[in-house]
Amino acid sequence: MTTTALSRPARSLLKAGTLPDPLGDAIDDRVAEALDDYLAEGRLDGRIRPRRSPGGVAALVAAGVAAVLLPWCLILAATLPSTYQAENWKLTWIGLDCGTALAAGLTAYLLRKQDVRAALTAVATGTLLLADAWFDVSTSAAGVDHALSLGEAVLLEVPLAICAFVVACRALRPRT
Repeated sequence: MTTTALSRPARSLLKAGTLPDPLGDAIDDRVAEALDDYLAEGRLDGRIRPRRSPGGVAALVAAGVAAVLLPWCLILAATLPSTYQAENWKLTWIGLDCGTALAAGLTAYLLRKQDVRAALTAVATGTLLLADAWFDVSTSAAGVDHALSLGEAVLLEVPLAICAFVVACRALRPRT
């Protein structure tokens, strides 16, 4: 099939003589039909759309991860010691906070540029804030340390995480 066998809307996208004959001959009927469908439905507007396959590989992988992690959590609950001496305690907390700061900064940058990818970094920021709150509260010593960690989680980290998730939802909302 040559490029002249493409439909009129598809031919209008290709300027005459822009494709060499061997390449034009290599375009098969399925590609031409798909292009015709996209043109007819008005979907050839340059926007990238995700594939919709709820029963696809990604769903299967996510279900597999959940199926493995749930029993693993029970094993950990039964076998982990109640206390543990960590060798890289400072590095762990500094790394988590730096990662959160980096995600928040990147979110701010992408929001300023009105880039839809801000939704991804906002979700990462919110998730890191919740992880930080969880580990702050669950690893703090009883007394003042625990009260400070709980206060920081309730007054700062969880509300900021919720804001980050709202930002992500708004960034993904179609613009009209």
